[in-house]
Amino acid sequence: MDSTQSRMIGVAVVVCGFAVGMAGLLNYFKYRSTSDRLVTERLVVTGRSVENSIQSSLALGLQFSDIGTLPGILDREQATDSLIQGIDIFDTDGKLLYSTDRLRASRPVPQAWLAAARKAGDKANWLVDDGAETAAGISVQNNFGLTIGYLALRFSGERVRDETYAVGREIALSSLLVFLVAAGLSSLALLTVMRRLGSDVGRVEAALRAGDSARATAIASRGPFGPSLLRFLKTTRLAEAEVARLRSLLQSGEAAGPTRAPVAAKVAARSAEAVR
Repeated sequence: MDSTQSRMIGVAVVVCGFAVGMAGLLNYFKYRSTSDRLVTERLVVTGRSVENSIQSSLALGLQFSDIGTLPGILDREQATDSLIQGIDIFDTDGKLLYSTDRLRASRPVPQAWLAAARKAGDKANWLVDDGAETAAGISVQNNFGLTIGYLALRFSGERVRDETYAVGREIALSSLLVFLVAAGLSSLALLTVMRRLGSDVGRVEAALRAGDSARATAIASRGPFGPSLLRFLKTTRLAEAEVARLRSLLQSGEAAGPTRAPVAAKVAARSAEAVR
């Protein structure tokens, strides 16, 4: 009983660990996916505001590369969100037209940005997570719905990852606490159940040793383990009856003379089958 109890508690602890661990992992990956989506949508709102300003300027007859008020607009939009490190606008060939970082004017646009922008198409947002070149972007369209360039909003991917890892640590700590509580409660419940079962089995065994079958049956029929104990008693009684019958057959003297050995072997085989 003690070894069975230990094995059952071990199984309960493993099941609790697996369930809580999987729940924690699913929560973490769901948070990370949601966080990436929210960051992209948050930046895209700023990008759409800049796009509206560009369309208003184009409606006045200005060329896309000659909007003099656009650098100031980019600086103001960047200041509205602490996550944004810079805003770049480049044409469909990858030539940088405007940027809040004047030093980037002489640098080529990262090919990963251009590839992601072209792959996203005219309506979809795009996101490139590439270390220092991490950016979210949109396509810039004129009043006729034609794509004339792309807008990229650079942000700190490391900052986002640090926040994600911080949430991951909180989820791991919470999962550990839940696991300890669940494992403790399940072990306590198993100990209570096994103690009750051991008590019932002990009382049934004492009644059987005393030869009081009626009392053993009455004890076995009570409690949550009644049906199982009654089946156990029934099987035990059938086995005892079969063993008694075979023992009586063996001692009756019917197997006399040279035929005694084969009959004895047959009786032994029946006894072994009854015990099983």
